[in-house]
Amino acid sequence: MSTHEILIFATRQVNIYFGLSIMILGVIGGIFNIIIFTTLKTFRETTCAFYLTAVSVVNIIQLLIALFVRVLSDGFSTDIKKTSWVCKIQIYISVWCNLVSTTYVCLATIDQFLSMSHYRRFSNLRLAQRCIFITGIFWGLYSTCSLIYWDAPFGICMIINSNFATYVNRFQLPILYGVLPLTTMITFSLLAFYNARTLISRQINIVRLSRDRQLTVMTLVHVVFVTITTLPYIIYFIYLLNQTTNEREQIARNNLIYTILVLILYSSYAGSFYIYSCVSKRFRQQLIFVISNACIKQYQQWTNKRGNNQIAPGIEIIGDI
Repeated sequence: MSTHEILIFATRQVNIYFGLSIMILGVIGGIFNIIIFTTLKTFRETTCAFYLTAVSVVNIIQLLIALFVRVLSDGFSTDIKKTSWVCKIQIYISVWCNLVSTTYVCLATIDQFLSMSHYRRFSNLRLAQRCIFITGIFWGLYSTCSLIYWDAPFGICMIINSNFATYVNRFQLPILYGVLPLTTMITFSLLAFYNARTLISRQINIVRLSRDRQLTVMTLVHVVFVTITTLPYIIYFIYLLNQTTNEREQIARNNLIYTILVLILYSSYAGSFYIYSCVSKRFRQQLIFVISNACIKQYQQWTNKRGNNQIAPGIEIIGDI
């Protein structure tokens, strides 16, 4: 095999094994996030956790549709993205989920900052619900441009309008995907972290104090992870814009590097649950509590269905963590 063929083969294998691993682990982690954030009372009453729940839902959609289509097309060499409507839908979902997910993370960091400041009144579930709805609709309308200007005229999913291609390359990818959300996330997560460190000196309920500090650490590390996984892709994409080559081997090498960085970018949608589990002991305890609670309820249902007259031992479930 020539070097060119080896690079193409390596790109396919990376798409298959790395891409499928990210998708499977990400969906599992996202489901666990949703279960924990919606089951425990301490999170159900918290606006920041509400945003993180919405982030998990959007990330699962991104992984199941956009990433899965990419793996099928680029990993297994199917013709699925060569179909016009598949190309349009995959790009639309990818753009919408990317913008919505990053915006929700930005809103979560802003909310966490507000909840520990003098502007706490702006941190409420009613406002959060409106923000999530408006954001989803706004980016949904914005992403319709992808349905218009993306197509597969030669069996390659590509932008068919040169002006829109310039806009995507010069503004959408570097600014909307990179500079703007990352700057917002980093700024407000650091402000929230600073406020969390000063909470101990205030007269604040110990339960709220523990919850706010936990969520602040979780969002801060989440932002760091998103930054680490996003910046390499943005930087390399800008580098490719200034590269012009017709060498097959160099093009294949660029495609391999680009594929790896795209999948690393996708890991930002898949890694939040594992990041939270690593950095927060309380989150791990909450995970164990939710799993054990579910197992106990399942056991009680099973014993109640038994067709004998034995009395199953009662098991008391202690309240929220």
